[in-house]
Amino acid sequence: AWPICVLMLALLPAATGLLLLTPILPSSSPSAIKLSSTSRLLPPSFNPQCNGQWVEFAANVQRRDPARLLPLKELPANIVIRPANKFSEVPLSQIGTMIRNSDLNNLDMRSIFQLCSEMGGFGKIDEFKMYFLEQGWRSYLVAEDTSTGELVGCAQLTRIQLGGYFYIRDDLQIKNLFVRPEYQRLGIANHLIHGLMQRLKPRERAWGLASKDTEAFYLLFASGFVGLTWSEVGRVFPGLLWWLMWPFHLQRLADPNTIYFAAEGRGNDQAYNPAG
Repeated sequence: AWPICVLMLALLPAATGLLLLTPILPSSSPSAIKLSSTSRLLPPSFNPQCNGQWVEFAANVQRRDPARLLPLKELPANIVIRPANKFSEVPLSQIGTMIRNSDLNNLDMRSIFQLCSEMGGFGKIDEFKMYFLEQGWRSYLVAEDTSTGELVGCAQLTRIQLGGYFYIRDDLQIKNLFVRPEYQRLGIANHLIHGLMQRLKPRERAWGLASKDTEAFYLLFASGFVGLTWSEVGRVFPGLLWWLMWPFHLQRLADPNTIYFAAEGRGNDQAYNPAG
């Protein structure tokens, strides 16, 4: 009986918060954009946990252009999209000196945080989360300007945490997507998203959250994602699982105009997500 008790205790914080939020969560939002009709998008008998085909179904309803499932244009010759480097790739002879001098600037995670700080306003708490709570360097792709060696963009594919160590296995979220202003409009963000989608099997899904008519909104649309309203997402996840999706509900409270974009994985059946 004790494993069941441990499981209930682990879920208690998330479940308790959601029970408190339930009475004040609005059932609909007149100001939220309607990219599709709920009745047309997801039939009542549709069970996404069984076959995972609802993204394709929604894409057909929204007449998604198949061309958006590939990068829209080629990158400049000096821009390279690659996985973030791990700490152990630094020569062992330099690690001790770097730690003593607090000189970690040549590590990708240091550069990623600097980019997130400058463009996203990240602070010390966000830095702690990035290093210790959000799967670290394995979850990032970066864009590097090979002519200068500078990281000019980053994007993260991370698990959607439900509480404690519990997360959804086949649903992940794209976060911390930033590109330096002088490198925007070159297709870098589009390539970063496509690279992350290559880490997912076709049965897996990635989510991206964006407010109506923002740059992120149009970027996700151009990258082959389909947009759902909060009430439509509630028909994707069955029953209790939907109410455990507290990150989505908190986003709903923070910004009722949020659109929940989703796309199927674009790797093959052997696709590997190094972040786990």
